[in-house]
Amino acid sequence: MTTIVLNETIILLFYMAVGAFLNFKRKYHPSVNVFIGYLLTNIALPAAILNSFQVEKTTEVMTLMRATFGYSFILLSVTLLVGLTIATLFKKKDSFKRLWINCLTFSNILFIGIPIVEKLYGEQGLIILVVYNTVANLFLFTIGMMIFSNSRKMAIRQMLTTPALLAAVIGFLFFYFEIHLPFPLLSFTKVMGGMTAPLSMVINGVLFSQNNFIQLLLDKDNLQFTLARSIIVPLLFIPILQLIVPDKMILGILTLIVAMPTGALNAILAEKYGGNGNKASQYIALTTVISMITLPVVMLL
Repeated sequence: MTTIVLNETIILLFYMAVGAFLNFKRKYHPSVNVFIGYLLTNIALPAAILNSFQVEKTTEVMTLMRATFGYSFILLSVTLLVGLTIATLFKKKDSFKRLWINCLTFSNILFIGIPIVEKLYGEQGLIILVVYNTVANLFLFTIGMMIFSNSRKMAIRQMLTTPALLAAVIGFLFFYFEIHLPFPLLSFTKVMGGMTAPLSMVINGVLFSQNNFIQLLLDKDNLQFTLARSIIVPLLFIPILQLIVPDKMILGILTLIVAMPTGALNAILAEKYGGNGNKASQYIALTTVISMITLPVVMLL
């Protein structure tokens, strides 16, 4: 298992290297972010989610889905509280404290998780990953948005129109009623969904190469956050998950999730509501690179 995770993270590192190379050769323009960002979040990622639900409906899969939903709700609730505690202990204030809470809670679940989970656990593993992501989206666009905006108003409309969430609902309905996509559409969703990891990591590579790595590391706040997200949170949750999750597949996937780097959506929402998008991008860049080392170690533990 550790070898598979290590190999997959090395492949993701290669994708990042492509992005860094394109930026070094001045073949990259910031407007590309808009295009690829839209392609990823509105087409490729929903396609991957829809495709992951195209599995045989069995009692075993239904049991896994119900269990994952419950564990996901508990895990996200506890992670929010842990994020609040850690941000308080590190003496973060105001918008930075809110940024820390969300960036510690909402990780890069699908973009990095899909290729690793598919290799480790196959189709059933992807179902578990998507179920967790659906619950995470519900949390992000309700509690997460309230934290970012420092208000009590929930973005229900935005949540209900999120492509990834809509794809999860449609995919589940197809799964439940045993509606199978015709081969051309099934093949399209598989190939298009397979673009999520390469494209997202290429963009991460570009963004990372635009920063001075030494300066990022010398920033005290960056070091504190990277320590908290990449080391403290996984080490804290691993023994807890081992105690409460008996199913080895769900346990393995939830363990991967708590070790994932900070999610890309955090930067977008942080910029919109607090002007901290650049700082969130630094968190994303550092935790993504560090995850290439920590993910295999976490799975070994």
